[in-house]
Amino acid sequence: MILLKNILLAVEDSQASAQMLKVLLNLPSSRGARITALHVVKNASSSGKQGDALTRGRELLEKTTALLALGPEYTYKTVLRSGDPKDIVSSVAEEMDASLLLMGSRGLSNVVAILKNSVSQYVFQRASCPMMLLREGVYVNRLNRIAVAVSDTMASKTALKTAVDMVREIPGGQVFLIRIRSRPLGSKEIDKIVNPEEESLILATAAEFVRQQGVPYKVFYSAGKPGVEICRIATENNADLLILGCEDRRPTIARNLPDLDRLLGASVSDYVRVHASCPVLLQKVST
Repeated sequence: MILLKNILLAVEDSQASAQMLKVLLNLPSSRGARITALHVVKNASSSGKQGDALTRGRELLEKTTALLALGPEYTYKTVLRSGDPKDIVSSVAEEMDASLLLMGSRGLSNVVAILKNSVSQYVFQRASCPMMLLREGVYVNRLNRIAVAVSDTMASKTALKTAVDMVREIPGGQVFLIRIRSRPLGSKEIDKIVNPEEESLILATAAEFVRQQGVPYKVFYSAGKPGVEICRIATENNADLLILGCEDRRPTIARNLPDLDRLLGASVSDYVRVHASCPVLLQKVST
């Protein structure tokens, strides 16, 4: 699985991301992965404080190394840098051509994230690689039930393939296929726009793909606000991971600039990032 071949782990005080990485490394396809543990120290007001922060950063990296306890089949290195975390995490991910970025998220709402200069919010805007976020207080000890939001977009199809590839390696694993109609059932306005047969076909096509792969699955169909319903279904069914495809419609020249829809909370991915009760894997596909 390409996803697990060149992994960047953003190391923070919480070890939740490192613990999640350990869970991912139980998947057979992770063997031989290259793993980089990165900790960024913000520039301090004095050389003494900067030195203390660097010492603490080294200690955090040593703690992470001990927690991961990687075998010789993995290539592993630690990186300690000083500067603005959001810029450095983004640039390191690009430099190493990361196949996956793991980092924590404070679960801040869109506007609060902007005001508080959220690292995860900013990195999500810039990163082109898949990004796995763990909100504060979310811990996972194993992967078994993987939920994926289903639509007819290329991003969703990529997310579905990732979910199937993961579950194929998990004994007793299961895929949850979640399809959300964006307006309440019975709405005359939306009934004029949405073709019920087309809606059914989207979900049926996804289910048939999973069935052909020999992977157990369950289907969930609901109506309402997509972000709210996706999170509700994932929580009520104890999903261990939620995978969401995110289309990046910005032209190449603008991909290092903020996506206004996400900054203002107009995207499903922004809502899920903040409210999901399990880790979230966001896969961005350019269109």
